[in-house]
Amino acid sequence: MRVLNNLKAVPAMQKYRYFLITLSCIAFLGPLAFLPQLVGNDDLCGVLCMRRFYLYFPGMSWDDLLMHITVAWIGVIAFAVILITTFFFGRVWCGYLCPVGGLAELGSRMLNDRWKIEFRSLPQVQIRYGYFAAYMVLMPALGISACTLCNFITVPRLIEAMSGEYRGIVYILSTVGLVNLGLLFLLGFFASKGRAYCQFLCPIGAADGLVNKLGSRFRWARRIRVEKERCTGCNICARNCMCGAIKMVNRVPVVSQTSCMSCHECVDVCAWNAIEWTTGPRDKKPKKIKKGVEIFPEPAWQLLSEEEMLGNPLNGAAVARIRVGRLVNGLIFSSVIAYIAYYSILKLAG
Repeated sequence: MRVLNNLKAVPAMQKYRYFLITLSCIAFLGPLAFLPQLVGNDDLCGVLCMRRFYLYFPGMSWDDLLMHITVAWIGVIAFAVILITTFFFGRVWCGYLCPVGGLAELGSRMLNDRWKIEFRSLPQVQIRYGYFAAYMVLMPALGISACTLCNFITVPRLIEAMSGEYRGIVYILSTVGLVNLGLLFLLGFFASKGRAYCQFLCPIGAADGLVNKLGSRFRWARRIRVEKERCTGCNICARNCMCGAIKMVNRVPVVSQTSCMSCHECVDVCAWNAIEWTTGPRDKKPKKIKKGVEIFPEPAWQLLSEEEMLGNPLNGAAVARIRVGRLVNGLIFSSVIAYIAYYSILKLAG
């Protein structure tokens, strides 16, 4: 009865999102995985890989790059479609369709909160792009395969192992499999809201976040926007944000567009309609309906920045230095994480 009551309390938009995630898991992951099977695959590797084709390895020629693109041509097209969709509508793939991140989120939401680790307060932007830089440059330079820390392999193999398939069991019991399985549970199922891997280690999410930030500069692009005149500063949107993308500044929510997945959860919990997934305000003059009374046709939905809300007097160069410093810190932190994971693999393998 309690479970049914909890399900009834889930907002309609979140039910719709969970439904899409479930369909995506059925379509992309085993034991059905009928979409990969259409191209002769049984997982998200090979021709469907969206992660390896843009990496540069020492000694790599343009012909090698073209070969990687040719081999994973469906993954290349899918990656391009994801980025284009994100530019106009926000991170729809990550929030609504990604089977791997979505499965981790669904698993996390089924667990009691007492078992979960809170990652959302960490400096995720710095960690994410620090690791992304290590993923793009350091790991290929060291000859570390992009598949080493890939959850797009881990989840399908885990499902195979659970269904008794030999390949899945061998992978899960291997050194790489054990490390990736640990990351899946630590940053997925046992992470608050289940999206820590997406926010810290997913290269697709990192690239998607940059495009989301770029698209947010255009007012006709749909993003999570705030009407600060309606906001009461209750903080409920920030507490419920599964990505930790909302930070309260002077009692007004500031949304990080590099982290936001447009999941609509903040919109669902706001009782004052102060936050919405919408386009920016139009340049319209107020309409007069009678003398002395002006009615604005729509609220002024805004993308607020932390500097704006703080009234930060820093000039552009100072802000740039601060951001570069944060990125360097994130790079160092993420490189340490990658090194520890890789060293653990070598140690266990030895």
